[in-house]
Amino acid sequence: MALRWQSNNMTAVACHSAQDESAQEIFLFGPFRLDPSQRRIERDGSPLQLSGRAFDILLALVRQAGNVVSKTDLMAKTWPGADVEENSLRVHIAALRKALGDGNGGTRYLSTVSGQGYCFVAAVSRPDQRPSAPASPAYVHNLPAHPRQMVGREQAIQDILEKLRAQRFVTVVGPGGIGKTTVVVSAGHALLTEFGGHVHFVGLGEAEDDTLVPAIVASSFGLQARSNDPTYSLATFLRDRRMLLILDCCERVIEAAAALAERLYQTAPDLHILATSRELLRVEGEFTYRLPPLPSPPEKVVLTAANALAFPSVKLFVERATAGGGEFALTDANAFDVGNLCRRLDGIPLAIELTAGHASTYGARAMAQLLDQHLNLLWEGRRTALPRHRTLRATIEWSYNLLSDPEREILGRLSVFVGSMTLDAARSIAAATEDDDTILAVIDSLVAKSMLALSTGSQPTRYGLADSTRAYAQEKLAASGDTGAIARRHACYFLGLLEKVGDRSDQDLAAAAEEFGNIRAALTWCFSDQGDRRIGVALAAASIRLFFKLSLLAECELWVTRAIDALDQTNGSIRHGLALHTALGAARVLTGQLDELTANHLNRAIELTEEIGDISGQIRLIDQLHLLQLFAGKYDDALRSAQRGEAIALAINDSMAVARMRLLLGISCQYLGKFGASRSYLEAALLQPGLEEEFRGRLTLEYPKRAQISLARVLWLQGYPDQAAQVVRRAISDVIAANHPIMFCRALPWAFGVFFWNGDMEDCEDHVDRFIAEARRYNLAILQMVGEAMKGITLLARNETGTGLAMLRGAIEQLQSKSFGAVVGLRMPLAEALAAAGQSEQALDTIDQAIDQARHRNFMMDMPDMLRARAEVLMQLDDPDLAQAELSLIQALDLARHQGRSVMSFARRLRLQDYGSEAIAARRRTTCLRPSIGDLARASIHATS
Repeated sequence: MALRWQSNNMTAVACHSAQDESAQEIFLFGPFRLDPSQRRIERDGSPLQLSGRAFDILLALVRQAGNVVSKTDLMAKTWPGADVEENSLRVHIAALRKALGDGNGGTRYLSTVSGQGYCFVAAVSRPDQRPSAPASPAYVHNLPAHPRQMVGREQAIQDILEKLRAQRFVTVVGPGGIGKTTVVVSAGHALLTEFGGHVHFVGLGEAEDDTLVPAIVASSFGLQARSNDPTYSLATFLRDRRMLLILDCCERVIEAAAALAERLYQTAPDLHILATSRELLRVEGEFTYRLPPLPSPPEKVVLTAANALAFPSVKLFVERATAGGGEFALTDANAFDVGNLCRRLDGIPLAIELTAGHASTYGARAMAQLLDQHLNLLWEGRRTALPRHRTLRATIEWSYNLLSDPEREILGRLSVFVGSMTLDAARSIAAATEDDDTILAVIDSLVAKSMLALSTGSQPTRYGLADSTRAYAQEKLAASGDTGAIARRHACYFLGLLEKVGDRSDQDLAAAAEEFGNIRAALTWCFSDQGDRRIGVALAAASIRLFFKLSLLAECELWVTRAIDALDQTNGSIRHGLALHTALGAARVLTGQLDELTANHLNRAIELTEEIGDISGQIRLIDQLHLLQLFAGKYDDALRSAQRGEAIALAINDSMAVARMRLLLGISCQYLGKFGASRSYLEAALLQPGLEEEFRGRLTLEYPKRAQISLARVLWLQGYPDQAAQVVRRAISDVIAANHPIMFCRALPWAFGVFFWNGDMEDCEDHVDRFIAEARRYNLAILQMVGEAMKGITLLARNETGTGLAMLRGAIEQLQSKSFGAVVGLRMPLAEALAAAGQSEQALDTIDQAIDQARHRNFMMDMPDMLRARAEVLMQLDDPDLAQAELSLIQALDLARHQGRSVMSFARRLRLQDYGSEAIAARRRTTCLRPSIGDLARASIHATS
């Protein structure tokens, strides 16, 4: 129904007069006819329904078509005298857009001007001004064929159309192969109806001589030059015409193209100009649209075939890979590799097309490896493509040949960078001398010419080369013979950067992490045949803290090992040796290498601290040796190491060092089953202010809240389960907030027991799943196996016996093969699971083996529970052994009391329901010798109540 709004008080005469007055105000745009007097809008003759407010807003915008109408003015016209919120205006604008079909097929009517208001951007005419459109336009456009398989550029085209309608002159800028021509041709086709077919395309890519540009454009219109001035002929021809002129590929003749475009813009007020170039024209009236790369999957996103296709670069890759009839198919298995390829190709459509064409031959994984080794610049594309687009090399050479000699030289030097760079880094490495200020102008020029990308969203501003451009520029640098000198400069710069960071805050280290790709590249060069090992040793030592921050322990081990091997060759300093041996020992502990070599590196580091009198370093190394001894199951050795550390700390009267060593003593006492002493040590350690902060910024073998989690276990075992659970939940939340995978993976196994004992299974499972993923991702072998054991235990608690038993048993076997000492504690839940599965004999063998191993290692922490588990298993045998079960339970209760555990806490874990079964009751009646185990348990609980 058409919208008609009439005042009840309006007389017929007044109405007739108003209609006469507004009859000239009928507006035509697109398929719409807007009649203000009738308050009516039609689409192709059919009425369109709008609310009264939306109609008022549309009318206000149409009356000022092409101009920005402020939000304040629109609200004043639509809600006169009323106090309304801006949100009401946005609601009606959204309704208008939907009703008009704004954006459908690239057609735009309303544009939002950020911070200002709204603009009606479609062409508006009156009935007496609008000529009837002929069935075939008199002017036949010369646009290339409409691209049929364009991917991911819909929004870009809409943005260009909107900007072109509002501004008249737009230059689409971007590097070679990014799809500028494809986008502007599509935009031209979208505007054919709006310009009545008057859309004209001129390609300047083959123009060799600047002076010929006006003649080339004029001749494309069939014009004869007057007075040898084709620019004058063009200006005269276009002066009174409403037309869209597309000037494609202006960069090769940039000066002449810029001058011509500016002249035509000034003399032809109805002419719209859409240009493409690898750099700005920089003339009057020009507005820029920088065409972005196709979005690619982020590095850390888990990809499947389904979600990968949501990224336009992947969609384009798949379309091109299958277009030639090859056998390539996107699957969950290869989605990660395809996403990695598209990201490595910087989302540049041409690079993706050329690479995808070989996917059926090589496969995605092999192609990703090829890109890692060398970027193939010669893969060929379509035979019908322009010569500059047939290979990546041709595309890059096209731009490279337009550079000046200084620009080419600087581009080659910048190719040493991996990823992005700061301006300071670029100046330090690419400038000829320290006070060479011309470097800034050259870098700005390379950005303008789309050879160097500028990232304005980061602080400080960063620059980067596309991988394809970088590979080409590296070839040029190698040909110049300067590769070694520039690589040395690059390595020295990042060595200086890391040495400045030193032991400063995590924020400074996070800034250094932005440079990780460059640091890795510098290390690679230093330890290559052409590199400088002296710089490499220093750089490896300076990089250690960053490797631990990023949880890249395996890679840290690689570079540190190479640096240690080079120490003697380079006469490396004691401090470098200390840092390297310390890091190697720490990395090997966490990656599960619990052998003599690891202990040797830590002991060598301790020797070096003694040589230079570094007591605080010695304390930290004892901390790390203590952890190795715990992992290896050498609990008495671990206690002695902690006692040694405490003696050193007391001797130098260092309260922080004393607190750290008492924390180690408290942990050692827990493993040895001395819970009263453990609690005393831990509480004493926690009295030292700043203890938790002491672990920040160090080699992160330890973690914040370590002392609290250790204390929480003691609290639970001594009969304070609620308090223990509260401490552990808060502590694990703080560790997660630290966003450091190694810290989390070190903390959770120690906290797991409290979660599990308290029955917090939902928290348990969420944390364990995250733990396994992080441990696998960072190659923390031992911890990954521990995580799988914890997962098995949680599955068993949910009565998923088959899966849980298999996972727990497999993890125990793997840990046993790695000589992980604490594996003995995992045999107890395995025995319980076997018993629950009806495998009582095997369960008894398992728990007996666990008890023997625990006594041999002096692993007394879980001994009462092992004895309790043994009693349960004995009661579930086909021929229950009540005497031995009773003896094991009595031993368990006595040991629990002796260790300082709450007997109530211990007895709470007894599965009393099992002891009340009819079978056991019958056995008790036949023996009549001793009280039942259930009676013993209940008596113990009563005694402690």
